[in-house]
Amino acid sequence: MHGSSLRLAVDLVPEGILLLGALLLGSLALGRAARPRPVQLLTIVVLLAAGGVQLLFLVGMPDAGYRAYSDGLVVDRYTTFLVPVMCVLALLAVATSGPLLPRIATHVAEYHALVLLAVLGGSLLVAAREMAALWVALELLSVCLALLVAMVKTDRRGSEAAVKQLVIGAAASAILLYGFALLYGAGGSTVLVDVASNVRHGSPAAALGMGLVVCALLTKLGAVPFHQWLPDTLRGAPAPVAALTLGVGATAVAGSLARVVVTTFVELAASWTALVALVAAVSLLYGNLAALTQVSVRRLIGLLAVGQSGFLLLGLLGSAPSQKGVAALIFALATGGVTVAGMFAVLAAIDGAVGDDLDSLRGLGRRSPLAAAMLGLGVVSLVGVPPLIGFFAKLFLLESALLAGYAWLVLLALVTSVIGAVAAARLLRLMFVDLPDEGEAPVPSAGGAVRIAIGFCALVTVLLGAAAQPLFNLASGGAGSIH
Repeated sequence: MHGSSLRLAVDLVPEGILLLGALLLGSLALGRAARPRPVQLLTIVVLLAAGGVQLLFLVGMPDAGYRAYSDGLVVDRYTTFLVPVMCVLALLAVATSGPLLPRIATHVAEYHALVLLAVLGGSLLVAAREMAALWVALELLSVCLALLVAMVKTDRRGSEAAVKQLVIGAAASAILLYGFALLYGAGGSTVLVDVASNVRHGSPAAALGMGLVVCALLTKLGAVPFHQWLPDTLRGAPAPVAALTLGVGATAVAGSLARVVVTTFVELAASWTALVALVAAVSLLYGNLAALTQVSVRRLIGLLAVGQSGFLLLGLLGSAPSQKGVAALIFALATGGVTVAGMFAVLAAIDGAVGDDLDSLRGLGRRSPLAAAMLGLGVVSLVGVPPLIGFFAKLFLLESALLAGYAWLVLLALVTSVIGAVAAARLLRLMFVDLPDEGEAPVPSAGGAVRIAIGFCALVTVLLGAAAQPLFNLASGGAGSIH
């Protein structure tokens, strides 16, 4: 732990950069005359600066990392892996926001300020090891994402999705607080690592508190049976916000969940692994089976993401250091986030020219080959088809669960992956095999920033499969610091 207050402030420089950027954008919003291009440029600079400064902490970092504010926050290799990932995902969302900005012309600065605050909430969430800090960071992230979903005031679907997200999120927050209260009573501290050391034998209160905390975080992640808000949010939100929800939101919540269960619930491992295994199995089944009958493109992606949350939970089950489940988890979050960002970048580019129903994508490969190729590439990677990066993410997760003794769950995951592939094949057939309806006009070309984002995501999805093992070793270095 650092000994000076100045050093404590230094530990939160990336978060300070995000906060100052959001405050500056908020001051620009007061004038109602902020121009989109300078606002976007400022947001990009802030995200790059925050991510870059976070990486600088790696220089000379001790194995345990830097701990601030009575162990309430920790800056370790785990944090320095996830925070730059969230900055990159937010950067992609900002770059693809061009088609959205004319619809929110008087709220451009507020939109970008909320993006920075969401990343700030996610950054604090993955670093939090104290109950109050974790709850505040989670609420900051959740409220900012809900406001972004409802940013287009004339969009009824967006407003409904935001209300559903807030209501379900409020219920999850109340459950989380009650769980924390029980853990505080059992462990005598609000610092999670102290709770772990004080609760040597699982008491009923500690077990109930553990169950409530895990269920609350699973609700924020969108796992079954707490998933209802996720497909509706992806359908109602603007495309860049949907990418931000699946990218930054899922990365922050899953990263926090992994830190909590690994550092706090060591003595209750038999209980929380049983709960997580059950939720993972149900998520894998429901998400992929429901995707078979979907007629909405965004709900299809959302249900595949629900199934993907089941895969992510496999990493928690193999969280022992020798099984490297946490490394597989953060590897999947990073690579999957970029893939999803590319898919929603395509949806942002073709918004207005193509509807949300699957039939509107009929013959898209002839009307817009680039958009169809990236959308198809993203869906194929999401279901885990080799040699794309999504295949290696699932492979590492399956390996960790198998080493942990969950062979039945691995078998179920393989079967449901085939089901998800059938749903993806239906989308690919519509885009590349079926002919477009007569009179369908070509899809207009996307802006330069959107094309760059789509190209970057496509290259990551395809080319990084060849560097999967070195990237996984990097994730292993980040995950090792939380054990």
